[in-house]
Amino acid sequence: MKKEEKLVINWAIVSLVVFLIANWFMTIKGMRLDKPVVMSEAMQVTVTAIVFYAATIVLALIKVRISYYLLAVVIAIYSVGFVGMGVTMFTDSAANPFLKIIMLAIAIFGIVVNVYWVILAFKLRAAIARDHFPKQQK
Repeated sequence: MKKEEKLVINWAIVSLVVFLIANWFMTIKGMRLDKPVVMSEAMQVTVTAIVFYAATIVLALIKVRISYYLLAVVIAIYSVGFVGMGVTMFTDSAANPFLKIIMLAIAIFGIVVNVYWVILAFKLRAAIARDHFPKQQK
């Protein structure tokens, strides 16, 4: 496995962990959301996120060519989730400002992680292309 592939997979796992942390913080009563997140919804979101990330990471590990594109879709979906969490904290929450800022910081960090993942994915794509195209010309 290439160094670039390991980085892309590791940062996808970081993205998942940050999303799960943010998701579970949203269930805390102190967030005082207009429509509180119930545990069953948080569990459903957790399981779904783990399944999506795990499925695409496994596909990447077994070298399915489209896997990184699928993982990019998953990353994009959960980036929108981070934006939604940030917006929700400032429009539908009566939490104290400190908690709002912490949640916004987590959401922004998650978005930064996902943007970094995209950068790494493009570098991986370039590395794969470099390795693949010279072999085709022979």
